[in-house]
Amino acid sequence: MLSLNEALERLYRAHAGELRAFARRRVGPHEAEDIVQEAYVRALQEGRVASISYQKAYLFHIAANLTIDTIRMAQVRSRHASDAAVGPPSAEPAQEPESSIESYVELRQLCAHLEDLSPTCREAFLLYWVEDLDQSETARRLGVTVRTVNRHLTRAVEHLHSRVSR
Repeated sequence: MLSLNEALERLYRAHAGELRAFARRRVGPHEAEDIVQEAYVRALQEGRVASISYQKAYLFHIAANLTIDTIRMAQVRSRHASDAAVGPPSAEPAQEPESSIESYVELRQLCAHLEDLSPTCREAFLLYWVEDLDQSETARRLGVTVRTVNRHLTRAVEHLHSRVSR
């Protein structure tokens, strides 16, 4: 049985590069490394990383939440910088951007709906849509044919579409 530290170290070696690329596409290179480190710190603080079946998906879920937080903080800093440049604050309070909140809610719903899929179907979806691999690379990683990957992706998209359009 692996200790928590050994499990986390293996997990870091296996997925840190992919997490970094994922975060870099969303928030840029400067914040990406911080997000990756924070994702692993949060996974370690949970203390159950070794017992989670879908560790990679769990890490990407944490990283996605952290990128949303980073984007929100950047928006707040930007708003404060522009307020300081314009002058004293007006009597009207600033409105929180709805798109960030909506994106967060949609991401949470997507993650919940992904749990309904079979493990292989979910992994195919994550490899293709989250990690941005093509179908042939996804097939190679899963040890299946491209046609099987295509069927999994179709099934996943249909499943998600049926859940979202309710």
